[in-house]
Amino acid sequence: MLDKNNTLQYDHIILSQERKKQKISQETVSSQLTLSVLQINSLENNLNTGFVTPHFKSLALKRYAKFLGIDFYKIILPPSSQQEITVDPIAEEELPQVDINNSNLLQPLKLIIKRKGVAIIIGLILLFLGLLFAFTRTDNFDEKASSLEIITPDLNMPKEKNVGINVKGIGPISENFIKNTKIIAASKKDIQEIKNTSDTLPIEFLCSIESASMDKIWSRVNPEKPPTYFHIVSLKKQSICTIDNRGILRKYNLSEGGKLTHRGEAPFKVQLNPSITELYFQGWKVYLEENDTFIQLNPVDMAIELN
Repeated sequence: MLDKNNTLQYDHIILSQERKKQKISQETVSSQLTLSVLQINSLENNLNTGFVTPHFKSLALKRYAKFLGIDFYKIILPPSSQQEITVDPIAEEELPQVDINNSNLLQPLKLIIKRKGVAIIIGLILLFLGLLFAFTRTDNFDEKASSLEIITPDLNMPKEKNVGINVKGIGPISENFIKNTKIIAASKKDIQEIKNTSDTLPIEFLCSIESASMDKIWSRVNPEKPPTYFHIVSLKKQSICTIDNRGILRKYNLSEGGKLTHRGEAPFKVQLNPSITELYFQGWKVYLEENDTFIQLNPVDMAIELN
């Protein structure tokens, strides 16, 4: 369910509870999903930090739920199960009660009886019965109309040829009408199909190197190679992405034992899985810790001393 800011609404508490139940640290999740700890914390607390757009946050949320073994659609907050019905306040007002014993109302009737006789009285009775019959037919129509399902179409929907589908006597409606109708509740078959789809969703790699903060900034004071490239050996299958000083973004899919030499202009920013990666820059091996998902490789003349 999306709110008015086009942001996915979900029960974020389930994520942290399930992660703690499985005794998994945020650093481990960050390493396995190649997301920063800041982004993991943002998902667990439903914050907007760490992601460029709500779309990237939704993709990361789907990957996180898949990693924890949670059905993605179980944490999404559902829309209201009932439509609001506006009641006309005028319709709820009670009709004024007429006191038939009021002598002021009976005076005109007495005059009519004296002047027109029995024929006028019979005419009034017939008129009263006709009005009563008309009101009875109106009430029955309202009851039948209220029994029909309320279908609210999208008013911005373009006109389209009918496809011959009838809904409780309403008549033929178009396919777009059906797609844009607000459905109150899904059938059990539809829910089962959604569950089956969520079970087959892969944990896709999400490149967020452009917006993420760096977990480590690395450099050497005595380089042996030029800073125009870096080299990677992947111990298992993984995806990585990198961006250099000129803003050129590249994404690579490495197989188990795959090797990569990326050339460009330093400094380089790299997003990878530190637990299955060997990284080399300027002739030296970069020693990665468990949560070093985002690495910045600085040449010697741009070295930054870390505390």
